This record gives sequence, C-alpha cells and structure tokens, in this order.
Amino acid sequence: MTWFGTVSAWAAAAVGALYAAYAALQFSWGDVPWVTMLSAALLMMGAFRTLRKMSGGLRLLCGAWGLSAGLMMLPFLPADSSGGEGSYAIDARWVAWLVLALPAISLAGLALTVLHKETK
Repeated sequence: MTWFGTVSAWAAAAVGALYAAYAALQFSWGDVPWVTMLSAALLMMGAFRTLRKMSGGLRLLCGAWGLSAGLMMLPFLPADSSGGEGSYAIDARWVAWLVLALPAISLAGLALTVLHKETK
C-alpha cells in the first residue's frame, strides 16, 4: 500500500499544472486568481516534497488536496443566501460531467494521501 502517496503526488503535479495554466488564462482576462495560484503552488510543492520523500511532504499534499477539493466545490454553493440557483447554470452534458469529476479527482487524491502508509 505504499504506492498511494506516489500516485497522489503525480496526480497533484498534473492538477497543479492545470491550475497554473488556468491562473495564467485568468491573468490575460485581467483577473488575479489568488486562490487558484495558491492551490497550484501547494499542489506542486506537495508533489515535489512527496516524490523526493522530504519531511512533511504527505502532510502538505493532504492539505493541498483539501484546498483543491474545496475550491472545486465552490460552483455548487448558492449564489445568494436565499437558497436560489447555483453560481452558474450548466447547459452542456460534458460540462456537467467535468464539474462533477474535478471535485471527485481532488477528493480521490486526498483519500490516497490519507491512506498512504509510510515504510521506513
């Protein structure tokens, strides 16, 4: 069961690179995506520290996956406190699958990191 951390770290590197690309795209739109940049940096730093077997790598990776899962759940929150519709409407079927898949990927990475057993 020692491969869970490695799989989670490689997935974190890939998702962190995607977050960094999305942050660059938002910069071109004139927005400053602080949370996205923070999540990308934490995922990639956690992946690096885990793959290099450095101290605290799995803990950092676990926190980064938790932040990423929370970030991916934001579209499901209501736009206002009156309990109206979500923050945006999903029209295309593939977009709905993508919106549901991204939090699932983040939560799977979190589960793999938590379930990893270190051997010494």
